[in-house]
Amino acid sequence: MSIATVERTLTVFTATVVETTGLLARIAVLLNPYDVRELSLSLDDGMLRIVVEGNGFDAGRVAARLEKIVGVLEVSAAVS
Repeated sequence: MSIATVERTLTVFTATVVETTGLLARIAVLLNPYDVRELSLSLDDGMLRIVVEGNGFDAGRVAARLEKIVGVLEVSAAVS
């Protein structure tokens, strides 16, 4: 029996953050329509990591929306 592997498109967004009060709530509202698989915030490093599964959305647009959130700086996206 052979098990087929399913390739999924994942887009990983990372950002530097400088203000964290209410940050995850604001991001959750912003990313509501997307299939978010991971949302993590390192308070030690001031880094935010978001993994979104699927394709058919504009990663640049999502990054631009994230940059408009107070306290989020320098958003980057990498598709794998």
